[in-house]
Amino acid sequence: MIPKIPLIILFSLSIAGLCGPLTVNAGIITGSNLLPLFEHPLIYHPSSNSIPGSPPYVPSDIRKGYDFNPLYSRGINGTGTRIAIIDAFGNPTMSKDLSSFNSQTGLPAAALNIYYPDGVPATRDSGWAVETALDVEWAHAIAPAATIDLVVAYDSGLGHVYDAISYVATHLTNETSLSMSFGLSESQYPKTGGLTISSTHQLFVTITSHGTTPFASSGDDGASTCCNVSYPASDSLVVGVGGTTLNLDSSANYLSETTWSGSGAGSSTVFAKPSWQQGLGDSKRDVSDVSYDADPNTGVLVVQGGFRYQVGGTSAGSPQWAGLAALASQAAGQRYGSMAAQLYKLSTYHDITGGSDGFFSAGPGWDYPTGMGTPDADLLVGSLTGPIVALRSSNLFQGLNVTTTGTLQVNTSSLTMSGTATVQATNTTTGQLVYTRTYTIAGVRLQNMSTTETGRFLLNIPVNPYPLSTDITITIQGTQTSVQADVTREVNISGGGTVNIEDVGIVLADFNAVEGSPGYNPQADLGAVGTVNVTDLSIVDLYYNSPVFN
Repeated sequence: MIPKIPLIILFSLSIAGLCGPLTVNAGIITGSNLLPLFEHPLIYHPSSNSIPGSPPYVPSDIRKGYDFNPLYSRGINGTGTRIAIIDAFGNPTMSKDLSSFNSQTGLPAAALNIYYPDGVPATRDSGWAVETALDVEWAHAIAPAATIDLVVAYDSGLGHVYDAISYVATHLTNETSLSMSFGLSESQYPKTGGLTISSTHQLFVTITSHGTTPFASSGDDGASTCCNVSYPASDSLVVGVGGTTLNLDSSANYLSETTWSGSGAGSSTVFAKPSWQQGLGDSKRDVSDVSYDADPNTGVLVVQGGFRYQVGGTSAGSPQWAGLAALASQAAGQRYGSMAAQLYKLSTYHDITGGSDGFFSAGPGWDYPTGMGTPDADLLVGSLTGPIVALRSSNLFQGLNVTTTGTLQVNTSSLTMSGTATVQATNTTTGQLVYTRTYTIAGVRLQNMSTTETGRFLLNIPVNPYPLSTDITITIQGTQTSVQADVTREVNISGGGTVNIEDVGIVLADFNAVEGSPGYNPQADLGAVGTVNVTDLSIVDLYYNSPVFN
């Protein structure tokens, strides 16, 4: 029926598990109850958000339940990232609604840009307005410092939604992630012309080549057969997000989750089995990849048009996973592009083992309706980016007590470390603070040593009578990390910013010189023992090519 007029096929939203039938009128497809009116108690009720752990969940509930708070405490909040969101029709009061949502939930102001690839929509749609508010408000709730780029399709027709995706591909090339809370059955796509699944897939090839990670809701109708899945969630370059019922206690601690009955799932009839899904499901690309709270009974607070709604559906999961990807990107200092292969390697999920979507049931490990599971955000970001290493040392040297504290984020993908460290030097006799500085550590390379990775760097300490340095070695073996921090006289004697051959030459030239002798160079006596010896040579050798931070 629908493929006869494919250019104006309407997308059915994944918002609350209630999608009405499509009807044809005078050659134009329109939606009859395409979106719910949010009057059903499972979808909307004007309850207070002052009770922790009770729906409608507010950002503080979800942040605690899914373990986001440790990330925020370390400053991982989406700074420097961008989240693209595609919606149809838009929300005419979006900026005002977002401000109200922030005020009610204690969130900071957001950086929001709105783009209209085919012009400002001439008509409004109340359901899409709530959908748009949901997407923007909850992407911001998860990544509060990220810039949000909202791309509004002229309507929910296939052609205009395609144009919106194309706009992201061609104009928004610096996005960290992309959220698409909509979908259309693969079988309803045209087989020829410019709006096929193949054509849209090529847009995702471009989008992921820019480093952008696309997410899409898997749908809200559950499953009645094996192979009626929603696109774009079924695209092998897109992370398909299924749905759960999330239960929190009165302090918003995580209690349990089961499959939400409306979670879309199944096997693609278009895409072959990707390598990262081998051994799971059947022989084709399977949906879902991951999941998130979606049950309207455990829905989230949304502010739209001055009203408060409790909203559920897999629509809620896509923007929040996009926000989580932004946090991971900030922590790692990189964008991921197509992320599914990395996500399937992780075990940092709440494994959903109970419940059904009507055709598929959840079980241990990956399953159709919930994928790998829902995130433990802190552990997931740590697994994607690498461990957090704490620096804490205290050394007595040259009449000073030198303490070094800080944290380093290890990126196991790029084999680099970054973070901050603070050094304080106190006179051991008088107790006077003689030096303090916080250093920004960036780009320290890890060397792969077969079973371990090792990184070294130095922090210069310009004190009298001779400048010192804290010499730091980080060793990673599997999930275990160790830190060795020593204080010596400044190893980078030449001051070149990297321990180099000139520093080695200075120590060699003064080798065996004794304090008080004509040839003695106190700066070459790194250990300050009165003799330039093999220990000093071993120090300069150990830190050869290591970066120095001032």
